Amino acid sequence: MVVTVMLECENACTISNWTPGVEGLSVLNNIPNNIQHIHLRYLNITTLDSDLLDRMKISNDETFHATILHSPIQQVYLSSRTNITSLMLLDTNISHIEIEPHNPKLEILTIMQSRLRSVPDSIKQLAVLQAFDIVQSLVDSVDLSLFCKLQRLQVINLMQNKITFLNYSRTSGVEFPSLRVIYLAHNQLTTISMNDFNGMKSLNILDLSNNSLYNLEGQLRSSTLTELELSHNRFTELSCCGWNLSSLMILNINNNSLQRLPDCMEDTMPIVSYLSLVSNVLSSDDNIWDRLARLTQLTLLDLSYNRLTSMVWDNVTLSTRYINIRNNPMKYLNIPMAIDGFNVDMGCTTIEQLELSSRSFNNTLTGTYCIPIRCSWHSEVAYNGNQLKCDKIMEECKMCV
Repeated sequence: MVVTVMLECENACTISNWTPGVEGLSVLNNIPNNIQHIHLRYLNITTLDSDLLDRMKISNDETFHATILHSPIQQVYLSSRTNITSLMLLDTNISHIEIEPHNPKLEILTIMQSRLRSVPDSIKQLAVLQAFDIVQSLVDSVDLSLFCKLQRLQVINLMQNKITFLNYSRTSGVEFPSLRVIYLAHNQLTTISMNDFNGMKSLNILDLSNNSLYNLEGQLRSSTLTELELSHNRFTELSCCGWNLSSLMILNINNNSLQRLPDCMEDTMPIVSYLSLVSNVLSSDDNIWDRLARLTQLTLLDLSYNRLTSMVWDNVTLSTRYINIRNNPMKYLNIPMAIDGFNVDMGCTTIEQLELSSRSFNNTLTGTYCIPIRCSWHSEVAYNGNQLKCDKIMEECKMCV
């Protein structure tokens, strides 16, 4: 059966089943001048080079996006004459990329589902690159110094690879002047030096989740970092002593094996507003509540699925709006004065005793499903702020089993 090349154009053009070596390049002449995006599906070549890429037309506003997918391409050569501003290579056999110096156009390079085992050294030739992605490939190690002189680079995305080692061979001069986001999630890292990120003066998000990390070396110091992702790793303990994260607002350390809060956390990240430690093995020891009370900007605290047996805040006025402690073996709960709108989800706990310093019982305890007691005010007239009458409930709640 003969499969012929197909060209379909509307807002973008799609070329399917094209074999340039047989059918030539004339199909590109039929692409309208105003087209900004071209899709090449089932492109029957093993080498993608300048003969094809340099022939693609530029739209009127000089931006052109090319997506090549489901093709047996093994090698890619990007010349300095290529006029593409965004290139996506999806589901290919790419194992080698070569980039000529002084490419003036390419701003976004995305490679997904390839056979690349390393970041190409010639990536540093892309002077105007803003976003670089190698995702779902075979990359096993990365030297961050390859990116450090790219003046416009804002995003590095290396998720879902096989990375076991991260290196940074420092150079002289300004490094990573525009870098805002690094995604290293879903790799095989076991340890990493946090010092490697300290020279990134614009970094906002660092995602190290879904690795096998059990140790963080060095001291992370950043005045710009706002989000740190450490979930789904193998931490049993974590020290933040010597760190300085003065702008950090979001910290996720879910699904680890932490037995206590990270050391020095409350001193080194003072304005954290969203803290999630779901599915660890935290207990009520280690002054956990006193330490958390020092995070005066904390808005949302999620400690569900841990081993907490009590929640006790002494002489504290909480600024937190939401605390999730469900699915803990909680026996005793003491809730102090709190701002309006404050609530606690204590569902699926084994609570035996409650003490409230606020009369807003119904508003504060929004999650009272599947707990073994039912409480009400002992006396409306003689209310003194902490008198509750609680009766045991013997019914089994299947929802929490």
